[in-house]
Amino acid sequence: MQRRLGAIGVMDGQGNAMRRWLAGALFVMWAATAQAYSTGIATTSFPVPAQACNFCHGGGIAPTVALVCVDCGGGPPVVAPLSVHEFKLTVFEIGLQDHAGLNVSSAIGTLSTGGVFATNTQTLVGTGGRSEVTHTAPKQEVGGVTEFSFLWTAPGSAATATLQGWGNAVNFNGSTGGDAAASAALNVSVGGDTPTPTDTPMATNTPTSTPTPTAACPATVDLGCTDGFASGSLQIKANVPGHEKFLAKLSKGPALAQTAMGNPLDVGQGGSGTAYALCVYDGTSNLAGFLVVDRASDSCDGKPCWKPLGRAPNDPHGPGKGYRYKDGTLAADGVRKLLYKGGDAGKSKAIIIGKGPGLPNGLAPALQFSAQATVQLRSSDGVCLTQTLTDIRRQEPDYFQAK
Repeated sequence: MQRRLGAIGVMDGQGNAMRRWLAGALFVMWAATAQAYSTGIATTSFPVPAQACNFCHGGGIAPTVALVCVDCGGGPPVVAPLSVHEFKLTVFEIGLQDHAGLNVSSAIGTLSTGGVFATNTQTLVGTGGRSEVTHTAPKQEVGGVTEFSFLWTAPGSAATATLQGWGNAVNFNGSTGGDAAASAALNVSVGGDTPTPTDTPMATNTPTSTPTPTAACPATVDLGCTDGFASGSLQIKANVPGHEKFLAKLSKGPALAQTAMGNPLDVGQGGSGTAYALCVYDGTSNLAGFLVVDRASDSCDGKPCWKPLGRAPNDPHGPGKGYRYKDGTLAADGVRKLLYKGGDAGKSKAIIIGKGPGLPNGLAPALQFSAQATVQLRSSDGVCLTQTLTDIRRQEPDYFQAK
């Protein structure tokens, strides 16, 4: 072994040439492997399942990924055995990462192609021989988002299925550099003969039969939202992993009633099943990220997640001012507190506080080069509040602050 190494060491010119050729050949082989999945990937092809697309792709900013059921009704998805439903996976693009791919898998039920945004999708055989949905080629964003739809057939007996989706935001430059992926999971309850959750408080209290739009903020700023807030702020800290923080405030707003943004309380307090989404938009009015609180009538730490500020809307002595949400488990996108308070002009406000790794990824870097940020609080009743912040105080890949 030593003699062979020595012989190679003597061959300076030829040895260096050989090493350069070998390195180039290895790079070409690696590049070919890395690019092999531009036409789709199944979980069996993930070299490291936990890293998924990020094993080959890197150097970019992790996008925000949302996975929702389009036709399951409001609240957590509850479907009937053997029923077929449409789902949508949305990848919110960041800068030059203007194309996306996907992989969706489920241990039970059957995935297939279909739906409004089914272009560029196909099924491949994945882990356990089950069908998975993936892309046929990177799909270009439209209005700052890339949307994929697919179908899922529920199993024939009661169960809880977890649909696991990966969205890979890529810059489409022919290499795996400057890309990044993120995942989203959605639990679907299968049971009973009714395809929508009409036997649960969430579904009973939903004011309409249309799907609750909370998990999908508009791709661009909604110009029809109520404004008139004299001050506001937005702070996003992601510089310490595991200790992420989020704070959004809309203060000194217009005259608003307690029920102007709906009612998330229980039935006994006149609740209507209202859910909320906090949407953040960049300087070009494109969606940078969002948080969703869909916990109407739920319990947090053994107590109601929502409480009225003052009296409940149906109190015989008159309504109160608003509502307060509190959850120490951070189950809803990392949100710890959501406060909505109505009142006379100059008195209304909204505050959203979140922390921890459950907060959406990629929000601070999505705002890194924005000249302003717009914050909109939306309710599933179709009402929204808005405030645009132009005083940028801090603007880094892992820290954003504006007033």
